[in-house]
Amino acid sequence: MANPNVGMMYPVWAPLVSHTEGSMPVYGVGRVIQEARNATVNREYANNPLYGDDRIVDDDNGLTGLTTSFESTGLSDEDRVAMLGEEANANTTTGGQWVSDNETPYGGFAYIRKMRDNGVRKFEAWLTLKIKFQEESQATQTREGQISWGTPTLNGRAASLLVDSGDHERFQLHRTFDRIADAKAWIRGLLNVPEENAQAANVPAANTTEG
Repeated sequence: MANPNVGMMYPVWAPLVSHTEGSMPVYGVGRVIQEARNATVNREYANNPLYGDDRIVDDDNGLTGLTTSFESTGLSDEDRVAMLGEEANANTTTGGQWVSDNETPYGGFAYIRKMRDNGVRKFEAWLTLKIKFQEESQATQTREGQISWGTPTLNGRAASLLVDSGDHERFQLHRTFDRIADAKAWIRGLLNVPEENAQAANVPAANTTEG
């Protein structure tokens, strides 16, 4: 049975406030980052086989790292402060916003993958628990006739967390829903998207987190 990915939507970011081993991280106020265009997740594995008697007798191939390349329809000044650690200029005469040598902040990052499960729509909500992004390049060009749409790409590296009583390092959590509204509500509950931000994205606000 086919289950291809046929769309992406609702990218959400929330700053990581704190984490205690054995529990889920605590996030600050989340925000919807414009509209999603694409996200490419690359996973790194140990790939460390043990050979004996001229054959593989054990293989350490656990997940060791995760990176994400994320493209949205744009970034507001507020998005840049939240995701990239930019600072407002204290000089009120010149104003503006600084790009500096600050480290970019860790946060939780989520989005929805629209799936076509044997012809039936499903909605996979994906959350990366701890990741920091950076804007490694910025291209700008003049208009020559038709608009050339210029959209930013952010590259992020995730870190693992111990979030339960087990000893597994967790990178991502995902859950599949029949309705997009339920997928959005799950993300909003986990990443603390406030009512006004949810309404700005034309979705109802959520007051509780689903399982």
